[in-house]
Amino acid sequence: MFETLSRSYEYAKCSYRVIWDHKKLIIFPILSGISLILVLASFAIPIIVTGTGQSWLELADGDNFSNASTATHVAMWTTTFLFYFCNYFVIVFFNVGLTACAMQVISGEPPQVGHGINIALKRLPQILGWAFLSAIIGVILKTIESSNEKAASFISAIIGMAWSALTFFVVPTLVIEGVGPIKGVKRSIAVLKDTWGTALIGNFSMGWFGLLLMLPAIILGAILIALGVTGDNGIIIVSGIGIIVAWACVVAIWSSAADVVFKAILYNYATGKSLPEFVDQRSLNNAFRSRD
Repeated sequence: MFETLSRSYEYAKCSYRVIWDHKKLIIFPILSGISLILVLASFAIPIIVTGTGQSWLELADGDNFSNASTATHVAMWTTTFLFYFCNYFVIVFFNVGLTACAMQVISGEPPQVGHGINIALKRLPQILGWAFLSAIIGVILKTIESSNEKAASFISAIIGMAWSALTFFVVPTLVIEGVGPIKGVKRSIAVLKDTWGTALIGNFSMGWFGLLLMLPAIILGAILIALGVTGDNGIIIVSGIGIIVAWACVVAIWSSAADVVFKAILYNYATGKSLPEFVDQRSLNNAFRSRD
């Protein structure tokens, strides 16, 4: 466990440092989060108003999957595809912008939010293509999960994890090479093949680091909640919950931005491109080992 935590710090520190030194970059995950809320509302409100939400949820969970009409299936899965497409578009658009800014930092330039947005707009066709492909994969996985087979959820999860691994470097590839979705996947796989796949442990490392950042708020919040329950004081209980929720939002924003930077740095290292001066080369040598 202690080795994992130590490795987590080594992997994560350069990524978090970029965000800490250039705090304006958190505007990308903030805008992404706001946009995702708007997307959710634009789909949820019509579904709630028309009263189709409950039946669709039951269908998506596998209830009455085979008994539903063709029209119901078409309507639900079309809506699901559009929802996935819009979500993936928003996420990838702002991740491309943040990655472009991370590349500026790696090159020794001051990052400019406007530059990131311009690159994302320039890569709009590729982003749309990637969102389309991702939405198709998402619907396929959801269809597998919604079937009545006992192993369906497990199979869907395994395929989903494999897809995430294979597409690890897609966003940096879109930014740097400007390729389409299919070639982007091939390039991502090629980068992984050219180096040891141990880079994927970075995902777990970032998760551990995020958990460590959450610990102070969890401890303080838990203490306040315990004091509130003991003293029957609702204000203290609400304060404890509020601290945990507020800090969780801060950590989520910071961590999501750092994760994008992390992939940009590893992509540059794996493809032999320049790295920022503050990156510990020994840490990255532990992340990637040449087959030779």
